[in-house]
Amino acid sequence: MSPQKSTGVSRRQFLGLTGAAAGTLALAGCSASSWGFRGAGSKTAEITYALWDANQQVGYQKSIDEFQRANPDVHVTIEQIPYGNYQQKITAQYISGDAPDVFWVNTPWLGDWAKGGLLTDIAPRAKKANIDFGQYIPTLVDLHRDGSKLWGLPKDWDTIAIYYNKQHLAKAGFRTPPTDLAWNPEDGGSWLHFLKQVTLDHKGRNALDPAFDPGNVDVYATAMTNEFQAIFGSYLAMNGGAMLPHAYATKSVFDSKANRKTMTFLTEMLHAAHVLVPNGETGPNGNSNNSQTIFASGRMAMWQAGDWNTGSLAGLSDFHVGVIPLPIGPKGRISVINGLTDGIASNTRNPEAAWRLVQWLGSEKSQRIMGSGGYIWPAIEKLDPLFQSYWKKKGVDVTPFLTEAQGKVVNFPVGTGMNEALSNVETALGPTFLGQKSATSGLASATEILDYRISYATTT
Repeated sequence: MSPQKSTGVSRRQFLGLTGAAAGTLALAGCSASSWGFRGAGSKTAEITYALWDANQQVGYQKSIDEFQRANPDVHVTIEQIPYGNYQQKITAQYISGDAPDVFWVNTPWLGDWAKGGLLTDIAPRAKKANIDFGQYIPTLVDLHRDGSKLWGLPKDWDTIAIYYNKQHLAKAGFRTPPTDLAWNPEDGGSWLHFLKQVTLDHKGRNALDPAFDPGNVDVYATAMTNEFQAIFGSYLAMNGGAMLPHAYATKSVFDSKANRKTMTFLTEMLHAAHVLVPNGETGPNGNSNNSQTIFASGRMAMWQAGDWNTGSLAGLSDFHVGVIPLPIGPKGRISVINGLTDGIASNTRNPEAAWRLVQWLGSEKSQRIMGSGGYIWPAIEKLDPLFQSYWKKKGVDVTPFLTEAQGKVVNFPVGTGMNEALSNVETALGPTFLGQKSATSGLASATEILDYRISYATTT
């Protein structure tokens, strides 16, 4: 998978455009109930599968080659769309009546695409096909379900853990980093103590040393950046907080006492301890645009991130990378979990072939191909050791990501208007992550725009 941010058309534009598209499609006689193959009389159904990740495309081509051997009456063309304009292009293609038949759906877009009528409810077909939902990680099924409606089958997942520079941690005295560290918003706990131990100044003194020079730090412990999924979402959950009270909520619980304490810990206490990369260096608005570069350069000992970064980090030449789980919070160790699904365009002219492809991609045979090639963590739980084994052979033990997935997790927030809302939240929290506003002030501003976005998008 890939990070969760995207820039798309506005909600108002989307609703207006999909309304116009619906009229056009109705006049053309191309509705979701027109079950047939593209091109009357054709013996082969030509369908398109859209994704954005070039590395995963290699694996999916292998999977689809197998699918086509088993389904010679279906031909699948993969269309790669850059992530930055993926949502916008899929929406535009749908409006023009030429959307990919099957395409990746990222969680922030799910609510809008479902409400806008772009996605096909596959619940009836999944029931008829006797899909075994018990084979999947349970939270992933819930992620793509809205009441009785189901927008896709689980196919992969991501959790959040911490990559570390093995050579640096060994230099700081940790050949085997501890995995039982705990944090709390009152004094930082053993986690903050550890962060101070691995932060070294230009003379090799750590941040616990009375002679430590905070003005000349060679290697910082880590960075805390302005991102829900990769950074603060898990910490909110570990202190009993959340962004939404439940999926498709029209009012958030973002500005809570627990969340204010958590954000103060992340943006104020840790900076005051001099263990974080200075404000602004990681990227504009406090985001993580530069975090991987800083980590790869050796100026940051650890990088909290999603497992989709494993491929790029495994190839670093200056040091070897290890992985440790997130620290344990007051409510336990909890990671945000997310997963992509494959949506079927509601106006596809080949719904039967599209469903066969979706069913295949959610199957054990396909996910075995993808997991054993190190492309994804399979959503089918028993296949996860395949991905784990692939990367262990490459020198990276990704077990902590799996340990977290098997423990306490919280789903990425799902709702109508979430993509724009998350972008607005990041903008509102920027001054907090840059050290210009308090966590309390930042959360109040972010909550105001978040509540407006999800309420407006749901009721419009």
